Amino acid sequence: MANGTRFHCVPLMPAELVRRWALIDAGPLCRSDFLAKAFLMNPNTKLSIVLPVRNGQDRIAERIERVLMALVEFRIEGAEIVVVDDGSSDATPMILADLCIRYPRVRVMRHNRPRGMEAAGQTGLERAVGDLVFIQESDAELRLEDLQRLLQISEDPTIVAARAESCSRPLSPELTRRLRAAGTNADHQFEYRVDDPHRFSLQMIRRTHLQSLSGPGGGRYRLVGQHSQSTRLESA
Repeated sequence: MANGTRFHCVPLMPAELVRRWALIDAGPLCRSDFLAKAFLMNPNTKLSIVLPVRNGQDRIAERIERVLMALVEFRIEGAEIVVVDDGSSDATPMILADLCIRYPRVRVMRHNRPRGMEAAGQTGLERAVGDLVFIQESDAELRLEDLQRLLQISEDPTIVAARAESCSRPLSPELTRRLRAAGTNADHQFEYRVDDPHRFSLQMIRRTHLQSLSGPGGGRYRLVGQHSQSTRLESA
């Protein structure tokens, strides 16, 4: 099958360095000063991963443990997992309390009543302590491929924010023609379910740049976004 992933990136760059896909500084900041600030960042950047959940007693432990294993696999030491319970009415709070005891990296916030996944993500962002904050948009499994891709994007210290969205989608006509020209039967071998409900979205926010945007000099900047899309073929 094929999975399509779309990435939306918002870099932070002065106008004289790049004119597209940038948060452009229209003020008097010179290029050398900007690069010094951008590229002398602490290499041991702390990460926060925000997972919203509501009534997830049957899945939340597995979700958290899978992310913890990924952090070990990616060799990320300075990371926390911030779980925001959006007013669960089942056993989710008790399960989360136990997970906090078992895993020091896990922190839990709770809404007294359901406020929605977007509000839960905002609560997580406000309570997170990491320099880079990754926010799962829905109460769903976190695609580790999207996390890894956003981690790669974050290596550019000028990025303010990025978003990865993955779902099953049909091959584009252009890619189908290219594969057929190579001797495949791509249009017959490709399996696509129109009713597939699975969609995964992950955001990445760099907190230090948010401070630049919201500070006294934030009016000097404007955001310009970049959009790219990729398709990955997987074996059945």
